[in-house]
Amino acid sequence: MKRILPVLLFALLLAVSCTSVPKRTIDTSAEYDFKPAKFELNPQNTVFSAEGSVTMWLNVPQYKGRFNGDYEILSASPETWRMMITGPFNMAVATVIIKGETADIFHEGKWDKGPWSAISKELFNAEIDGNLLSLMLGGRFRFDGLCADRSDGEQLCKTGRTFYKIKNGEVVEVASGELYIINEKPGWHGIHKSKNAFIFKNKKFTNVENFEDSLFEVPKEDEKDEFDEL
Repeated sequence: MKRILPVLLFALLLAVSCTSVPKRTIDTSAEYDFKPAKFELNPQNTVFSAEGSVTMWLNVPQYKGRFNGDYEILSASPETWRMMITGPFNMAVATVIIKGETADIFHEGKWDKGPWSAISKELFNAEIDGNLLSLMLGGRFRFDGLCADRSDGEQLCKTGRTFYKIKNGEVVEVASGELYIINEKPGWHGIHKSKNAFIFKNKKFTNVENFEDSLFEVPKEDEKDEFDEL
């Protein structure tokens, strides 16, 4: 898989970012009385489109620096996504179609295939799965794991190596290994290895009855992209 497209060079702000790094508050070393738990947040937001601004701190050899742009993301299911990122002057930066663990990314005038875990690391400096991406955008979030009540009225839940801090019925913080994400309304701030990784700022969310399947298919060489016709 090739690196993220060269056009990013025109959209990067190479100056050192002064954005502060929020502190992690989830304490995974304390003793908790975990019990099995299963719940779903925003169950009505299953199929949706979301728009907003995104900041990414790229850390690949060719493109190191901070990028500010906008996103439009379509979700047909927790496993099926179309992500479009634009830079200044509405310049197309990346289009990604995600299906489960595999993704196709459009760059240098052609589509390239690779594992979503690797592509997400280049875009967001961290692995972001569909369930977590849906949570950050305001979509449906499914949980099946363990939860413990805390004395401050909050809950700490975990599934595998990922922990969720819940307050007043919503997730306010996520910690997974060296990645933690803070809910900063109206968006989310991701930190990886104590350094800024990404910021999503949500501006528009729309429930959709369904999408055409073709929106999540890579067009053939002689075909126009379905999205360009909308």
